[in-house]
Amino acid sequence: MTKILNRARWAAVAVAVAVVAVACTDWKNQLLEPQNPGLIDPTAVGSPSAAFALKVGAMGRLRFLLNNCNGNSECLWQESGMVADEFKNSDFQPDRQDIDQRNLKSTNTILGYTEITQIRGFERDAIVQMRTFLPQNGGDIGELYMALAFVEMSLAENYCNGIPLGHTEAGVVTLGPGLTNQQVYDSALTHIDSALAFLTGSDTTTLRVKPAALIVKARILIDKGGQTAAAAALVPTAAIPSTYQYLFTSSAALNTDDNGLWVLNNSVARISVADSFDIVGGQVNVIKNALPFISANDPRVPTLSGNSATPKVQPEDGLTPLWIQRLFPNRDDPVPMVSGIDARLIEAEARLVAADYAGMTAILNQLRTDRPTIGTFRPAAMAANLAVPASKTAAEDLFFREKAFWTFARGQRMSDLRRLIRQYGRTQDKVFPTGVYFKGGVYGSDVNFAIPDAELLNPNFKGCIDRNA
Repeated sequence: MTKILNRARWAAVAVAVAVVAVACTDWKNQLLEPQNPGLIDPTAVGSPSAAFALKVGAMGRLRFLLNNCNGNSECLWQESGMVADEFKNSDFQPDRQDIDQRNLKSTNTILGYTEITQIRGFERDAIVQMRTFLPQNGGDIGELYMALAFVEMSLAENYCNGIPLGHTEAGVVTLGPGLTNQQVYDSALTHIDSALAFLTGSDTTTLRVKPAALIVKARILIDKGGQTAAAAALVPTAAIPSTYQYLFTSSAALNTDDNGLWVLNNSVARISVADSFDIVGGQVNVIKNALPFISANDPRVPTLSGNSATPKVQPEDGLTPLWIQRLFPNRDDPVPMVSGIDARLIEAEARLVAADYAGMTAILNQLRTDRPTIGTFRPAAMAANLAVPASKTAAEDLFFREKAFWTFARGQRMSDLRRLIRQYGRTQDKVFPTGVYFKGGVYGSDVNFAIPDAELLNPNFKGCIDRNA
């Protein structure tokens, strides 16, 4: 009983002290109290203006395929270019060497896979809000669906079979199982068809976005295989002129991320433009299958030695001969996500598959004559004298070489090399860089990125189904 009374006395004292403390500090609380409540009113996010803001933010995220995927300008387009023959490692990090050497482990921490898949979530959330609060904005909704399809297409183009496409709706998380690349292409195709269903108006946004959506659909059809004619029918010159561009942009004034290629190559010099040979131990080492992106001196891929740049640019590792690209020489140069050049190349590939080598060559020569702008860069004049190939193999070699120079650094080369295996019947050692690796050892045999082990937290995901092209 005594203990209970003592507790009562102490409680009374504590209450009295608390009342005095509150009284003494009440004026401070009033001064420091925020003007807005701590909880966000639902009307702040459930409105037309909020929905449009989500749309703008989601589209900004799409640039992360090129810029700042994981906070350090490491992005899919640059790293896939290293797996192919566009870039090589001028850094000292083992993970980047593994990418360049085609030892593509699930423990590699450089690639921002999670950030790439998160873009899907931003696009999906924005679609829901736009369809709820601004259903009349068909062009904006179509653009979001196009972005969603582009991300899924990019995942399937670059990663192994086994990609999980989970999602969140109304706060409920659905963890997806590992899907084959073909299943992911099917998902992308569904979403690009949704985009085109909304892109039927004559407003400015629709007119700007619809050509991009048609190109994305055509690329998906080609990726799936056996549909090159249908793909070409989507992108004739009447619908998409060669001058068309859908651009990724950045701005120092608006504090957006820099051009990611400029950062990694021209600024911090962690990657170098690659060539068809290296110097190993003072000897010339020819890299089997690699294209001469430097020594060809092709007008579509201008390069400059880091030692000749002003100011000089030194490689991060202090050893690798550094070559910087001049296609996008400034930190905020825009980069085409898709363009009219892509449309013409899709038409040319349809001619290739149909064994119309003269028709394919005519399209390629016309591109050389027209020299469409890439971002803000227009290639110098080049001879339009490509000869009609005499065989299927020669035609394939010519087409994919020309495409490589037209699409340099735009995230298509690795996917094309995979397609040469999957659709054209070649083997990886006849397609990807092969032989002695300039930093020691030899090139590996991987042809795609492994999905990182972090995804194993999803109980429905069991790792790559396979590592096939």
